[in-house]
Amino acid sequence: MSLKLDDYRQLINLDEKYIPNQASSSNEELLRLLENELDLKTKHALFSALKADYSKRDLIRAVLTIRPSGKVNPRMLALNDAILQEELKKKWITNADDLIKIKSRYPMADRVSLWDGDITTLKVDAIVNAANPQMEGCFIPFHKCIDNIIHNAAGIMLREDCGTIMRLQGAYEETGQAKITRGYNLPSRYVIHTVGPIVSGTLLSEKHKEDLRKTYRTCLDLAKESGLIKSIAFCSISTGVYGFPFEEAAKIALSAVNEWLEENPDHMDHVIFNTYGEAATQVYSRLIEKWR
Repeated sequence: MSLKLDDYRQLINLDEKYIPNQASSSNEELLRLLENELDLKTKHALFSALKADYSKRDLIRAVLTIRPSGKVNPRMLALNDAILQEELKKKWITNADDLIKIKSRYPMADRVSLWDGDITTLKVDAIVNAANPQMEGCFIPFHKCIDNIIHNAAGIMLREDCGTIMRLQGAYEETGQAKITRGYNLPSRYVIHTVGPIVSGTLLSEKHKEDLRKTYRTCLDLAKESGLIKSIAFCSISTGVYGFPFEEAAKIALSAVNEWLEENPDHMDHVIFNTYGEAATQVYSRLIEKWR
């Protein structure tokens, strides 16, 4: 059974502003602290997965990817925050308020934007993460899934919060459900983690479609329930390694969001579809222009 927001809200300090820990940005010290947490078998598997020319930063990223949630060394957390905050300063941050709303026959066009960019550089109330049922992030070093990318940019506490929630829940997350955490070292204040349907290796069914629709609505319901979110950016849920056909997924996303906004006119000011790539952007643009 999926936990409700009130079951974990205080446990992860959701309503408190996160202030990144301050420390000297030392890759060497952070790497030493991380390596001390790994057993020999895990170290061997990790080094086997790395390319020959990996850097210390590569190794830190890889170790953090495989590191399970649990008790956090305060110095390790401070160093990780410092490194990510320095990296954040070098990124081009896009403010969601600056994005142009779409102009079309799409009913909720005045509240919706398309944006082709890196979702970890978007300043918005919340971004949506396409998570796996374990809900603690991807554990495969350098995997290019959005789950891994978001966790790498947010830092250690994102997995810690997810681990805290999932240990309390005592079971994997069901398809179509979602949880919310703070964004930590991301420009976004919050992350909504959701599990979309898996289509890979099977034929697309009506159940897959309904589950994807439910996923979008659940994220918006959770944002509304939190009372903290008026702008939200969706990645293309289930269209990556989960294999949901992109155009069909885009149709469902547009329909589900439009339906929810019409039913909840006072609870969300801005919804962004993060298309990430020219081809994906063209699909969404074409579908919006031909709406109904």
